[in-house]
Amino acid sequence: MTLKNIARTVVVITLNVCCAAALGQVTNSQFRAPGWGELVYQPPAAGTYELPPIMSAVNGEVITSKNVPVQLFDLMQDRIVFLSFIFTRCSDINGCPLANAVLYKVQSRLNKQPELARNVALLSISFDPEYDTPEVTHAMKYALSDGSVNWEWLTTRGQDALQPILDGYGQFAVRMHDEHGNQVDDYAHMLRVYLIDTARQIRNIYSVSFLHPDILMNDLQTLLLENQND
Repeated sequence: MTLKNIARTVVVITLNVCCAAALGQVTNSQFRAPGWGELVYQPPAAGTYELPPIMSAVNGEVITSKNVPVQLFDLMQDRIVFLSFIFTRCSDINGCPLANAVLYKVQSRLNKQPELARNVALLSISFDPEYDTPEVTHAMKYALSDGSVNWEWLTTRGQDALQPILDGYGQFAVRMHDEHGNQVDDYAHMLRVYLIDTARQIRNIYSVSFLHPDILMNDLQTLLLENQND
């Protein structure tokens, strides 16, 4: 990965995510998912509803942006986690850029609540380890993380290490091919972000229609209130 490619990655992400997250808009006519703007309804207040466990979170070896192998559970520690699967070359504004933008907004809100931020981790795992090397994930972290919350950008050594993690979370991601059967720089995938509690139980799975910072923050506070009442 050359410095030119890393710089290009940072520029693309900064334009597509940071600006859109800050302004709450995208600059084309493509349909915008709810997470790009204001929520059009009032979500239930934190603590007024329950989030029953869905399934257990899955461990596995990942590689940090500093090129250090680590177990996924070691990064979670005893914090509440928002976990997303992305790839940096995603061109669907309502795909990976949306996940990045929503987590960026969550980070911005946590920046104003440092006591809350200490109990949270954001983990973004690439399902394109061939391109998304630690150099690229380091550039992503530099572009988007402001340090107010632990936001780790992760990759793996390859598909053999990645696939058990994808399978464990039910995350579908398949490399696309052109009409000649050659691999292209795109994946068919489902956008999912996972809410994981301190007992490493998945408590919510957000899709495009429900991936919004207001909802994520309410769910986060609901789990924190639950922990206080235990």
